[in-house]
Amino acid sequence: MTHKPVPENLRLVSLTSGDAERVSALEDEVWFETDPHLDAEARTESLDWSRTRAFEYAGPARPGDRPGAQAPLAGLYADWPLTMTAPGPGPELRRLPITGLTWVAVSPNHRRRGVLTHLIADHLDRARGTEETISGLRASETGIYGRYGYGLASYDVEHTLGRGTEFKAPASIAAQADRISTHLVAAADAPDAVQEAHLATAAHTLGALTRGARLASDWFNDYPLSRGRKEQWRALLAERDGRLVGYAVLRRLSKWSDGNLPEGQIEVPELDASDPGALLALGRRLVDFDLTAKVRLWNRSLDDPLMWWAGGPRSVGASIGDAVWLRPVEVGRALEARGYAAPCDVVLDVVDETCEWNHGTWRLRVGPDGTARCRRTGEAADLRVPVAAIGAAYLGGRSMASLAAVEEIVEHTPGALTAVSRAMRADVEPTGGTMF
Repeated sequence: MTHKPVPENLRLVSLTSGDAERVSALEDEVWFETDPHLDAEARTESLDWSRTRAFEYAGPARPGDRPGAQAPLAGLYADWPLTMTAPGPGPELRRLPITGLTWVAVSPNHRRRGVLTHLIADHLDRARGTEETISGLRASETGIYGRYGYGLASYDVEHTLGRGTEFKAPASIAAQADRISTHLVAAADAPDAVQEAHLATAAHTLGALTRGARLASDWFNDYPLSRGRKEQWRALLAERDGRLVGYAVLRRLSKWSDGNLPEGQIEVPELDASDPGALLALGRRLVDFDLTAKVRLWNRSLDDPLMWWAGGPRSVGASIGDAVWLRPVEVGRALEARGYAAPCDVVLDVVDETCEWNHGTWRLRVGPDGTARCRRTGEAADLRVPVAAIGAAYLGGRSMASLAAVEEIVEHTPGALTAVSRAMRADVEPTGGTMF
């Protein structure tokens, strides 16, 4: 497990708010999207500079370099402290701290030189020994992160509801929904209420991702010049007996037909509720906005009650993409942090080409109570498993058995794969989580 040496003329540095211009310049170079209405400070305000690292060019001046300017950045990453809802013992759920890898960028002038490999290795090494035993990300290109040990753990299921959609929910749930009141606010004006509503629901939602307080307060900041004619993000808050029990983040997009009829669309990147009644109340309200024709829901799950109440996948034109990719920072602690659905006692030969401290054999012992111990061992392995498969199976939506043909899992002891697969499965499918 040897990595390429650090590329010549580059050095790895920690960044500060004084590097905002350099970060913005690299992001423009990599993503080729510019917003003339946002300055570098505004564009980088969500970054936690203590968790932002980069390679800077340290070689001789090159054609086009500005005299006296700071050295340009060759590559960059940042991460955020997040909380994720994972399987708990039996039917329970657990809230776990994870590190969310983001803002990953490599200059076109420095590609294919090992910059990304070193950035991710640095990210994982810095997370080692912290409480964040899992690293998660959303991939801009799906072919990149598997080679660094990340596995796709949840799907982004999107579907569209027409205005006036009838939800055929059980009578008991409809009665619960009748007790819910909803009201609409500007998300930027009420970040604390949005976060409170999210926290009230995340504990009940497998795969939910919670932004830290600082990130949550900045996430929906509104810049009128930047968004142009688009509506600012709004939040639909659901209350029962004076308590927040659900929310939806939405934006309405104005559109009119040739016959001057309203055909507006509502985009909903976040929607969650603490119980089915609250979810139904939010769904009813979303399909009842004036001047709109349809509602597009993002980051739902294959189990989403709204989809099934509305008639199923074909009725709502469901589509599926990738959502959150996970990988253990420390295998033993990560496997102990979540809960399990069944007992098992299996020795895993973990293959991890990025984090050598994970590579080797581990004994995973899950008791009847669904809690686990996972320790280093010199025993013969029952199952050879790439670390990416552990990440993919971590939320319980993808079974280890189904991953055997995808991630080159090798069973040495008959029955070991089935035992681990059944133990790691969840009762429901994980949601796609929030964006970060």
